[in-house]
Amino acid sequence: MSLTVNLWSRKEGELKKFLSSYYECDVEIADEAEGWFHEYKKPVDAVDIISAVIDNSDRFQIAMYIQLNDGQLYHVTEANHNDVIRDIFMLFCNEDMLYHRRMTKQ
Repeated sequence: MSLTVNLWSRKEGELKKFLSSYYECDVEIADEAEGWFHEYKKPVDAVDIISAVIDNSDRFQIAMYIQLNDGQLYHVTEANHNDVIRDIFMLFCNEDMLYHRRMTKQ
């Protein structure tokens, strides 16, 4: 199962500025881009960028959504981000442990 992080901003250059800061290099994205998304094959890997968006919400005007395989978008906010991160770990760390156990028993 994968998890997709969707970032949106109506402020020109905002996504480029945030992503360049996050990745610590120049990111190839148009200044006028209003949306960016990235699919994480290991959903736990998305926690870093989710935390970075929330931690920098005072500096950047970015809306964030996550999307699971069911296709439904879930809005991540300052009010619910801790619950979202906890749920990601609960759902996907357990899934990884079950998968690992099955593979080692074979």
